[in-house]
Amino acid sequence: MEHLSMPSKLDHYLAERVESKATDLFQARKDRPQLEASFLYRSAASDNVWSLEKSPIVHINSAEELEKAESASSNACAQIYTIRHQRSWTTLNISHKLFQELLEKHRVFHHFWRSILTFGWRFEENEYGFPAFRAKRSQSGRGKVDEITYVIRRVERNNRPVKNGECPWSIRQTGIYHRLAYEAVGSQHKSTFILVAPSSIVDDEITKSLAQHHCADGVMNPAFAVHERLVLDSLRGWMDYMAWLESEVKQDSNRVIVSKMGTHEIHFNANDRQRLKQLEDYITDMMVILQTMADTIARIRTSCQRHCQMSCGDSSSCSCSYTIDEFEEYATEAQLYLNRAKVLKARVKSTAQLLSDLLGYEESRNLKQLAQASHQLAQASHDESHYLMELQKKSVQDAAAVKMLTIIGLVFLPSTIVANFFSTEFVKVNDQGRLHVSREVWIMAVVAVPLTAITIFFWWLLLRLSVLGRHNS
Repeated sequence: MEHLSMPSKLDHYLAERVESKATDLFQARKDRPQLEASFLYRSAASDNVWSLEKSPIVHINSAEELEKAESASSNACAQIYTIRHQRSWTTLNISHKLFQELLEKHRVFHHFWRSILTFGWRFEENEYGFPAFRAKRSQSGRGKVDEITYVIRRVERNNRPVKNGECPWSIRQTGIYHRLAYEAVGSQHKSTFILVAPSSIVDDEITKSLAQHHCADGVMNPAFAVHERLVLDSLRGWMDYMAWLESEVKQDSNRVIVSKMGTHEIHFNANDRQRLKQLEDYITDMMVILQTMADTIARIRTSCQRHCQMSCGDSSSCSCSYTIDEFEEYATEAQLYLNRAKVLKARVKSTAQLLSDLLGYEESRNLKQLAQASHQLAQASHDESHYLMELQKKSVQDAAAVKMLTIIGLVFLPSTIVANFFSTEFVKVNDQGRLHVSREVWIMAVVAVPLTAITIFFWWLLLRLSVLGRHNS
């Protein structure tokens, strides 16, 4: 990226921030104009009645085109340059070089850079990173110069598919720079505006407002009509946004109220506490924004009063006095929204505290029930252990009895086998009283030995299957 010199009054810290963030701030796009310029001209009608005419929008994409547009609009009473971006949290659709050319050509004071640094790529919003309203008065070779800059926030629906718990609203911002040049008190002035990322609605409203602006005293004061439209646009969505926040808080509050403690009819959990914390953060951010907005509107009103004195002198019929009254109403409206936000935050805190208390109560009740269940389980385990001990004693007694029977069986087994053998047909006593063994005695061995082998085999097989079954389980 080509290095561009910063204005001489830009402090070192701010210059470093601009240079480090330049790639995240500026990126020209081929399919979009870098600058949109429109110019206002005074037109004298009959009976000394003046009106304003707005030129068609001029698209500017280079320093040469900027110079050409400046030359063609040298007699314009106001110049409005608009810089846009494709989406929030993305780069501005202008190159760093052309933006620097614009600032140097109109001798923009360095405080405007603080407003510009709130734009560009970012992954999270920090409401404490937005600058306050800044004004400066100076003397040029041809007269006095007033410069003001500020960032004004607005809220609007994002029109994105919303999942459960997501916010359907987004907070946008517009950066404004205004330079007023006076040649003499009571004379015509010349305004230069640089609008960064204004809403599509405010463009049309500025055009309509300026088209309706007329003056019969020969001195036109349309400068602060642009600010009036911008402030009106920024205040438009806050009431609906607060109504949405209040409905979300009420949903959680109703679930807490209808729940019956100590029963299964409990309709809240820890997720509701997290949701309330999220809503509280939304409201805190809104309070910071509204406080800054109320201060900004009051400062704009002060600048408008000073402009009215410079342009109209002591004239009480100056048209800008009505604009001052409008700013007073807007400041009151912003303060009203701020007061409502404070009440809403207090409601969220009280609901969150009640929910935390009930969750703590429910947790303690569950712990008590768990302790009781553990005691009952311990008692049941003790009874079971006692039963197992008795069963073990009985098993030992049964084993001793079986052992005794086994010993008795072993004692009588040899004599039983001998008695059975001699009681068969294979062993007889002849007439002479002698013991006679039949020649077919081998049949007994042939039958008994295989049966014994088969019995031992089946015993071994059953034992093997039992071992394999325990191993697989």
